[in-house]
Amino acid sequence: MLTGPIPTDLCPAHNEIARGWRDNHYNWRDPSEWPAGVSAPYRTHILDNRTSHEEREKRFDEKNQQQIDLVVQSCRSGRSPQCGATPANEETAR
Repeated sequence: MLTGPIPTDLCPAHNEIARGWRDNHYNWRDPSEWPAGVSAPYRTHILDNRTSHEEREKRFDEKNQQQIDLVVQSCRSGRSPQCGATPANEETAR
């Protein structure tokens, strides 16, 4: 499970996106291939014994970390349209 800090130099929108990836955890009770969610049409259950839950969780976290790294890279590039966007939770607070 990823628990590391999100870089503090991200804009609010990218900070929220990165936190979403960090908080995207592997579910041992309902294992699925990353990043499929409950409503994803391509959702697949892992029903074989070729890999352990620990190995699957490790891969899941590696993929989530890759996404966080992409978000950080995108924000720091200065070319991302999300940098000018206000996160949804800030819009409702106004």
